[in-house]
Amino acid sequence: MNWLGYGPDIRQARRDAYTGCARFRNARRPDTATVITTGSKAEGLSCLFESKIDIMIVEKGTMCFEVGIEPNKLPR
Repeated sequence: MNWLGYGPDIRQARRDAYTGCARFRNARRPDTATVITTGSKAEGLSCLFESKIDIMIVEKGTMCFEVGIEPNKLPR
């Protein structure tokens, strides 16, 4: 797998690179949202131009609740 570019060291280097890109995006706009890399890029399974980049954008001040959770009972 190392020869094909999918060894553990290479995958870890890709994960670190994509995490660094997300960290850079987050540093440019710290007040609006947080960008999280997901999917095969986050796992280090695909190279830069092999597939799309999946990202999750989490807006600041947003809370998600499951059904049955009362938001008024949570501490602010």
